[in-house]
Order: sequence, then structure tokens, then C-alpha cells
Amino acid sequence: MLDPVSALAIATSAFNLLKKGISAGRELEDMAGQLGTWFGAVSDVKSAEEEAKDPPLFRKLISSGSVEQQALQALIARKKIEQQEKELRELIVWRWGVEEYTAMMRDRTRIKDTRAKAIQNQRRKMRKLIANVLTITAILTLVGIIVAFIIGIISNIG
Repeated sequence: MLDPVSALAIATSAFNLLKKGISAGRELEDMAGQLGTWFGAVSDVKSAEEEAKDPPLFRKLISSGSVEQQALQALIARKKIEQQEKELRELIVWRWGVEEYTAMMRDRTRIKDTRAKAIQNQRRKMRKLIANVLTITAILTLVGIIVAFIIGIISNIG
């Protein structure tokens, strides 16, 4: 994930390319790469804003900027993205119609939900793996203790 400033720079660059392409009459399919880049950068901006609200411990300790600075950067990036989203919607509706925009947003939501489910499944699998490893480690430790105890009793008897 990128910081909000870098993500905003990428989003703005992709947005400008989209704007030029749409204005020049390019088809939406031809602009899929730029659109994907823009949506990815938008996602990074939103993730950075969420992280700024509750940063991980290591970021709190080594962060060079103040909390206020991070919050301001996130706010500026969010406002800029909101403006770009509005302009992009207007351009797409103007060029291809409301139906295309609605279909694109529906596809975006579907893909986002699919990715979220995949991430959730991956996390669940990781938790199961960790639980299994801990269980096996506990069992092996217990068996080791029992074997050591039995060997100790046998050596004391003999």
C-alpha cells in the first residue's frame, strides 16, 4: 500500500489520461488499463486514510510526520479523489450513457466483493493453519514431557 500522497499522484496521472482519452473519443475498453490504475490508486488512498485513523504500532513509533499531518494528507487526497470520481462519472455518462456507468459500478462492486471474500477465506485458512501448528506443537511438547518423565522414572528404578 502506498502513502496517500503517492497514491493521489498515481490516481491524478491516471485520471488525466482517462480524461484525455474519453475526450478524444476512445472506447472504454481501450481505457481499461488507465481505469484499473485509477481505481487501484483510489483504493490505496482510501486504505491510507483508514490506516491514518488507526495506524499500526510500528508506524506510530517510526512515523516522521505528525498525526495531524497524516490526517490532513488523507483529507486532501480524499477530497481530490471525490472530485475526480464526480468528473469521471460525468465524462463516462456523457460519452457512453448512464447504463454503461451503472454497469461498470456494478461490476466494480462485484469484483470488490469477490476479492474481499477471497481475502476473508485466506485469513480463515491462515488462522486454521496457525491453530493446527500450535495444536501439533502442544501435543509434541506434551508427548516429549511424558517420554522424558518415563525415561526419568525408568533410569531411577534401574
